Amino acid sequence: MKKLIVALFSVMALFMFMGTGAFAAESTNDEILHKIEETNVKIEEEIQSAQEDGENLLAKLSLETAKLDAKLEEARQDGESEAELAELENEVKTKKAELTSKYNEELDELIGDLIEKTNKMTADMIEEAAEEGIEAECSWVYVQIADRWVWVDPIQVVGP
Repeated sequence: MKKLIVALFSVMALFMFMGTGAFAAESTNDEILHKIEETNVKIEEEIQSAQEDGENLLAKLSLETAKLDAKLEEARQDGESEAELAELENEVKTKKAELTSKYNEELDELIGDLIEKTNKMTADMIEEAAEEGIEAECSWVYVQIADRWVWVDPIQVVGP
C-alpha cells in the first residue's frame, strides 16, 4: 500500500510539474500576442495621425489655390486688359505649381516617415515573436493619405 501511495504521489507530482511548464508557455504566448496587438494599435494610431496631417496639407493646398483662382476671377470681373490678365494667369499658374510641388514634397516626407516607422515597429515585433516561437508576418493594408493610397504593414500571427 505504501508503494502505491508513493507511486500515486509521484505521478501527481510529475503531472503538476509538466502542467506548470505548459501554463508558463501559454502565459508567454499571451504576453507576445498582447504585445502584437498593442503594436497593431500603435500602427493604426500612426496611420490615423498621418491621414489627419495629410488632409491638413491637402486642405491648405486647396485653400491657397482657391485664393489664387479668386484673385484671377476678380481681375477678370474688374475688366483688366488682356495683357494684364495673361500676366496674372502666368503668375497664378507658376504659384500653383510651386504650391503643388511643396505639397507633394511634404506629403512624400509624411508618407515616407509613416512607412519607415511602421516597418520598423512591425519588423521588431515579428522578430520578438519569433524569439518566443510565434510566427507572425506583415499583413499589408491599403490606406489613403490625403490624395494618395499607400501600403502599410500591421502584424498578423500565422503560427503558434
